[in-house]
Amino acid sequence: MSSLVTFIGFRYSADRSGNQLVSFLSRLSMIGLILGVALLVVVLSVMNGFDREMRNRILALVPHITLQPWSTQEIDWQQLQKDVETHSRVVATAPFVQGNAMLIKGGAVEPSIFYGVDPAAEKRVSRIQEYVDLGSLQPDVAGLILGKALADRLKVDVADRVTLGVPQAEGRQNVRFVQMTVAAVVATGTELDQQLMLMHIEQARALFSEAPPVSLRVSVDDVFASPQIAWELASVHGRDYLLKDWTQQFGNMYHAIQMSRKLVVIMLLAVVAVAVFNVVSTLVMVVNDKRADIGILRSQGASQGDILRIFLIYGAVIGAVGAAAGGVVGVLLALGVSDLVAGVESLFGLKLLQSDVYPINYLPSDVRMPDVAMVCATAYTMSLLATIYPAWRASRMAPAEALRSS
Repeated sequence: MSSLVTFIGFRYSADRSGNQLVSFLSRLSMIGLILGVALLVVVLSVMNGFDREMRNRILALVPHITLQPWSTQEIDWQQLQKDVETHSRVVATAPFVQGNAMLIKGGAVEPSIFYGVDPAAEKRVSRIQEYVDLGSLQPDVAGLILGKALADRLKVDVADRVTLGVPQAEGRQNVRFVQMTVAAVVATGTELDQQLMLMHIEQARALFSEAPPVSLRVSVDDVFASPQIAWELASVHGRDYLLKDWTQQFGNMYHAIQMSRKLVVIMLLAVVAVAVFNVVSTLVMVVNDKRADIGILRSQGASQGDILRIFLIYGAVIGAVGAAAGGVVGVLLALGVSDLVAGVESLFGLKLLQSDVYPINYLPSDVRMPDVAMVCATAYTMSLLATIYPAWRASRMAPAEALRSS
């Protein structure tokens, strides 16, 4: 009897010769489940993409920890560098100086913060070399590397000259104006392009009447351990140096991405739940449509348990097909969503993501199969649970009543 029950359950799920309205609603409920699962997979992949780009791109370009002297007096930064690198979790360090400046080109003026770096050392603490050749910065050449968005606002390109207005210390000339050449333009695709301005550390120190003290960028083995490592370094160097880690600048953004991911999952699971409720209504109609079949089966010796299993199999097939098809459609859409959005932007001349609003200026996608499996399993389980009531109702139907009402 078990094999007959299974056969009937699958036969009902594939039957298209019965009530046309019921068949249509059955297809509709399955399509709704497919779309719900696919949408959840796509959105999860996009959120995973933002998380990946935050980790691998933005946090790979900014210093994990910085040490800046409290005083303006010259310090022995080489000795500080050696002391910091003795920490077991510090991977590398690099010196830098920073200052405020006004970039001027024609009638355009852009306030910014410039960083003077040592090109050789900077390669050890940042992946900026993957986007621009730091070798274009020379100690005896007044050259600048600008972020693409900053360069676009000034309407400058490589080899163009710009004027740099640098505030001086009190008691000196208020602002010093220096002509510099754009050595390179860097496009990282992140919000760093809005304000990035790099020059050689020797050129940066020469901009001031009194050379500022050298600070340190620190790279660690685990970016998410930066706060703890910064605290440990502060316990040794905190009296003389201000220590900051990346979470003070980008921590809110990272936590916002994580929170958005959780909220989106909850909202889209509600969409899947609505699709599952459609399965319930469809199964109720199927039970009513199959009343005569139920009466005949019961009169031929089928038990209540057999009827229950028949309709459980029917609902399980709908759930399995909907979840599996939704997973496949979702994966295919997620794999192509970045190119699809880029194509829409190119076709209509739009820019859907701006790096001055979002952390990156493109739509990333990262398909993770455990997430896909979780979504499909959740949708299937919800569908199976939704099947219980209509199947139980069918099993409680008396044979005589079923045959009489049919």
